[in-house]
Amino acid sequence: MKKIVNQFGTKDLIKKDSGSLVQQELIKNQITIIPELETLIPPLLDDEYKQLEANILREGCREPLLVWETPASSVRNTDDNHSLFVLVDGHNRYRICSNHGINFRILLKEFPGLEEVRAYMIDNQLGRRNLTPEQTSYLRGQKYLSLKKDSGRPVGETAGKRTEEILAEQFNVSPKTIRTDAEFAKGLDKTSTDLKKEILSRKSKVNKGDIVKLADTPTSDQPISSVEELQQVISKKKKPVKASQPQNELVRLKQLVEQLETGSSRATYQEIIDLAQSLLNNL
Repeated sequence: MKKIVNQFGTKDLIKKDSGSLVQQELIKNQITIIPELETLIPPLLDDEYKQLEANILREGCREPLLVWETPASSVRNTDDNHSLFVLVDGHNRYRICSNHGINFRILLKEFPGLEEVRAYMIDNQLGRRNLTPEQTSYLRGQKYLSLKKDSGRPVGETAGKRTEEILAEQFNVSPKTIRTDAEFAKGLDKTSTDLKKEILSRKSKVNKGDIVKLADTPTSDQPISSVEELQQVISKKKKPVKASQPQNELVRLKQLVEQLETGSSRATYQEIIDLAQSLLNNL
């Protein structure tokens, strides 16, 4: 039995045979895509998608798609317990193969539940090298929110360390960056799937600070579908800023800049960026 290891312990991850060719074909015809999980897959740039499509057309789909078999009641508000086959990894390959009628293989994986699937997908995507800063921030924020929820501790503490401190060490950034990532993720989740993809792929230019503000801004039940609507929503609520906050941040920023040298850590540079962004947002 293979295990996923994270900062809060181990979770079982069982690989199993996906069955005969007949069973494989039956499963492939029942693959389900859950939008909540699909948003964890950073969208490919147009050139990247075309290159992947060309590779699959030329060489076929070489890697199997990862699928989670689970009762429908575990992911939907239903009493129906028939099996769902949820796509975990390979969304772009699945779309390309479906569009062109190209055969592909599947590999079934068993997870304890939906949160473990989310954690697996987040870690898998954070291992990619071609993420935009927005995609990295969103995924780190989602990881923070998942771990904090999973830990069961009201302040996200474990083994004497707060969740943001653990992740800050893992990703070599400051704890403040992780907290900002979490607010960015919460804010972005208030937007529609299409707008979220455009922001993460940088097709739509939106100030990160505006997304962070959106996290604690009251919104309607309908997701925000345009940049214009987003700006209208955050303009209705101006977050009060303590008079001393900008001054304290400016003092800290000056201290960090004065201490900069060739060997300064990535976390130091990230804190400088965060402080500058915070001061800019308060203008």
